[in-house]
Amino acid sequence: MHATPKRTPKTRTTASLAACLLLSGCVQQLPSAGTDCAALFAAREVASAASHDAQYQPLSGFYGLRSDRVLAALGPTARSREQRSLWLQRLAERDIEASNIELGNLAQPIAREWRSAARQAQLQNCRTTQQEHLLGNAEEFNNAVAAAQLPDSYRDWARALGLYPLLKPLYRQLIVRAQLAIEQAPAPQDSARWLGYQPLPGNPTAESMQVQSIDALGLPQADPQQLAALFARHAPWLKVEQASRADRLGSPVFTAAGQRDFDRQAPQLFEQIGWSRLNGRWHLQLIYQFWFSHRPKPQPWDLYGGELDGLLWRVTLDEQGHALLYDSIHPCGCWQNFLLPADSPWQARAPGPQPSELEPRSVRRIDSTGGQAPTLWLSAGEHSLLRVDGRRSPYPAMSYQQRPLNTLRQLAHPQGRHSLYDGEGLVSGTERLERWLLWPSGVVSPGAMRQWGQHATAFVGRAQFDDPGLLERYIVAP
Repeated sequence: MHATPKRTPKTRTTASLAACLLLSGCVQQLPSAGTDCAALFAAREVASAASHDAQYQPLSGFYGLRSDRVLAALGPTARSREQRSLWLQRLAERDIEASNIELGNLAQPIAREWRSAARQAQLQNCRTTQQEHLLGNAEEFNNAVAAAQLPDSYRDWARALGLYPLLKPLYRQLIVRAQLAIEQAPAPQDSARWLGYQPLPGNPTAESMQVQSIDALGLPQADPQQLAALFARHAPWLKVEQASRADRLGSPVFTAAGQRDFDRQAPQLFEQIGWSRLNGRWHLQLIYQFWFSHRPKPQPWDLYGGELDGLLWRVTLDEQGHALLYDSIHPCGCWQNFLLPADSPWQARAPGPQPSELEPRSVRRIDSTGGQAPTLWLSAGEHSLLRVDGRRSPYPAMSYQQRPLNTLRQLAHPQGRHSLYDGEGLVSGTERLERWLLWPSGVVSPGAMRQWGQHATAFVGRAQFDDPGLLERYIVAP
């Protein structure tokens, strides 16, 4: 259970102003330049409520700061003044990023006022004041560390009402059976039925791909040139079995009428970075995501079909920019797989008695090395990851463009900008019928597409894809 920060005067001020804004109609009366910081951020929160972004969690009682699971893990380890200062800076950067997206997705009259240079300077001065206060007050800093902890994406009430303990053995059995079926499947035979996708040609140098610095918190950092080279080097090649238009890569868009649509004209792959910790050492991760328009439903009662489908492919790196581990999920958080490159020193955790709350995972070693991007073979319709290997097809392939994953949080819309995700981090309209069978697992809307930070990956136990401690459950390093 995560610690709950105590209710502070700042929290009461924020709550009081929010109530005023909602109940008295004073939302149109923006705070003056002399307004205290807590009231200013409370007003901003109310103004941007319609476009709330769920990727990061605001720190309750501490205005101007937002957290994610990496920062939540780093907070308790920040002991020196330099570490604490950098940790607070990262929290403030998350708030700036999310706030810019939220305000950018608002109607122009409101967005214009809050994005003005004067208002942004006022907000930034308040963030600086907050950081300086917490840096100089050990007790308040510890309260902020507690407030930075994130809840997981599970509902305890659903597990209680759905008799989860009784269903858990069935979930485990079904998961093991599905993983064995994929492991035992023969390698796909290349033919014209498989449409290939590949990254645009590039030629990054070895020097530009090395991760050359470790910050005060222990996180490997790469500059923009190094990141571009790493993303280019490890961008996967794809072979997708073709049965319908649902097997063509593309990207979600909004039409002139404001309805969500899907663009197949320019295949795209979305990317961002992350970090994971193994044996006390942090590793930089590259995350790639690509989309299909839908998963077809062979019958109306099909449990898994629905709008949008895709895959998240993650690459965990060593200090030289070589891949140590690959893992993947569908955008619903389902079907996680671990794959070790042929030359990786990491290994699957030895089999043995497993905790009842640890969901089984397939960990396989592939034939390609960590220095070369592998080829991912996906089935038609279901878009299951059938195979990962080093083969390069002789058949012509389409090139895809690489774009930041954050693009999906601010897509072009007839009213300006709009996020693909709702305020809970889900993609509306992508619900699956499987949710009526899997709701006792506690996962929110099983099968629905979701935003980074909201991917619950286990129906047995609890697991989050962005949890930096997830790898240690299944992988060991020498």
